[in-house]
Amino acid sequence: MKENVNPFLAIKANYIQMNPAMKRIADVLLESPPKRGGYTIGMLAEKSRVSNATVTRFVRTLGFENYKTFLRAIQESFEDEQNGEKGLLSGQTVLYAGGFPNSRDAESVCRYVIGSEVEMLNDTLSLLDFDLMEKVAETILEARQVLFMGEGHSFLAAQSACLRFRMLGVLCNCFGDFQNMVSGVGMARPGDLVVGISNMGYSSPVTECLRHAGERGIQTVAITGVKGSPVNQAADISIMTGFNYGSFSNQSQSTCYEPGSENMPQYSVIDSLYLMCVMRKDESFLGRYYDTLALVDEKRLK
Repeated sequence: MKENVNPFLAIKANYIQMNPAMKRIADVLLESPPKRGGYTIGMLAEKSRVSNATVTRFVRTLGFENYKTFLRAIQESFEDEQNGEKGLLSGQTVLYAGGFPNSRDAESVCRYVIGSEVEMLNDTLSLLDFDLMEKVAETILEARQVLFMGEGHSFLAAQSACLRFRMLGVLCNCFGDFQNMVSGVGMARPGDLVVGISNMGYSSPVTECLRHAGERGIQTVAITGVKGSPVNQAADISIMTGFNYGSFSNQSQSTCYEPGSENMPQYSVIDSLYLMCVMRKDESFLGRYYDTLALVDEKRLK
């Protein structure tokens, strides 16, 4: 396992694929993080209503050798926060209680919604591999064309990416349904880049098109929040993001809340790649870029 991995991020990255027993362990750890000294394996098992053996399987699923190394990693994550090594917008690993707000008052709801969004961005920043981001930015600029694809809210992120990179002179297109995805990938060739966007990583069309592109020697990149998901496994390179843990925990809660902002980490990754590409352009390009903006501004209402 990668050294110095944050165990809380590892839990969230694997949460969707956990069985009910392991999800109970995850909920206890994320909603009631162990204080200094932590839970013994027996204490955690009792609070989660599982066996000691299930806790052992849980930590090994996350990539830790045993419960002792897992507990050490938790304590180190708290020490990193105290030393100022964590933060983006908050210095806390768990910014809000993972369950839905118990009260219907406006303050409780707003704190939950905005707090969960801040936490997604915190998690994304902690998960990013900056060397990998550099590589993807270079690949976008070198590609003959870039094809962005996603379903639902992720298609909106794909459209945003396409619009942004077109402004940089990158030849690109975006697709949101299987037929158009297949057509786009079918006409692509080596030297192109296919970028699949899927928050949970279980989009069948995106997965199939990433696999098809890879089989034809076309480079593929995934932007997703779930480690080991089909989209993650189908791509050559995956940029992992945070996701809204709270909307998946406490599934017995009667609610229809599906945050439109759950794709915010994808937009943040796209914006970061966009700016990295901008900073690789020369002054002659910037002149053309601002000339284009001037033409757009002429069409705005005065």
